[in-house]
Amino acid sequence: MKKGALYSVLFMMVMTTIFTFLLAAVNQNTLAVIRNNQMIKNQKKILYAFAIPYRESMTAPQINELYHQHIKESKNENLTIYEGYMNDQLIGYAIAIEGPGLWGNIRGVVAINDAYDTILGINFLSHSETPGLGGRIDEDWFKEQFRNIKIRATPPYVIYRPSPDGTVDAISGATLTSKAVLAIINKELTVFFKAMEGRK
Repeated sequence: MKKGALYSVLFMMVMTTIFTFLLAAVNQNTLAVIRNNQMIKNQKKILYAFAIPYRESMTAPQINELYHQHIKESKNENLTIYEGYMNDQLIGYAIAIEGPGLWGNIRGVVAINDAYDTILGINFLSHSETPGLGGRIDEDWFKEQFRNIKIRATPPYVIYRPSPDGTVDAISGATLTSKAVLAIINKELTVFFKAMEGRK
């Protein structure tokens, strides 16, 4: 191999190695930013479920500080439980909820008061529901229906109107997604109450 050709090959190998390391470093930094953004997003969702106010203009460090002022995380039988506090007083618990929707898994959070008889609020972390139909579960009018509603003594704990004891409305045109949300909430509340037996 001629000297010039060998030089070109070595040059390309060195440059490829350098660019590979640079891309790996950028990727790692990007992943860290993405994870941090997702963490802050989830913290805001949990604060909303507890009706703990925050401003959209707050920076990520401010949200993180507010979250840790009001929320404590604990484990109970492999279940992550978020304890909510206001003025250093326990106001309730929140748990992650997850289950199948129409087009993919729906992930969210539901908060319950410390007497286990009232839903403080719900929020959704991620879903693949159709915008304008099932995707309307993200709309405030739908989520706010669950604010401070009484939990039935026996399953199903939450029921749609117009059924007897119904307390919330389904989304018009998104029957399957609406049913999925209620099924997920009722299923996860059953898991939560079982995990918390003895603490009531």
